Amino acid sequence: MNAIDGFRDRCRARLGNVDADAGYRVRPIGNTPQLSRSLLQLIARGEKTGLFSDPAAMDPVPAAGEYFIFTDHAGKPHCMVRLTESRVLRFADVGPAETACESPAARDPAAWRKIHGRYWQGVCAAAGREFSEEMPLLFQRFELLYAEDEAAG
Repeated sequence: MNAIDGFRDRCRARLGNVDADAGYRVRPIGNTPQLSRSLLQLIARGEKTGLFSDPAAMDPVPAAGEYFIFTDHAGKPHCMVRLTESRVLRFADVGPAETACESPAARDPAAWRKIHGRYWQGVCAAAGREFSEEMPLLFQRFELLYAEDEAAG
């Protein structure tokens, strides 16, 4: 049994309400070890209940109701969530309804734009693309189902 399957088994044993036949996707959180650790801690504490992603990197684009196992930068599983919302919008259209699910420091839309503008500029530059306020983002709101203790740091 691999680490992901073992994690899912522990999650199902703890919750008992995760559909045994439901599929799940595995997704790393954060593009550096430090960011990964920070985001997983916020998710495990229930302080962050949503993510913004590049829709081109999520094929197929996930739908509400899907299960995800979030891993750290090294691929170790830490959290299981169920998506409650998934939709594509432009960076420029992100507003208070979306940023409400962010970490406390990024809940204000102006703060979110500053933090995420820097982040997406770096991501785009690394991919040979140019950042734009018109770029599409995949907004995913989720409910935390299970987090292993060490994810909380």
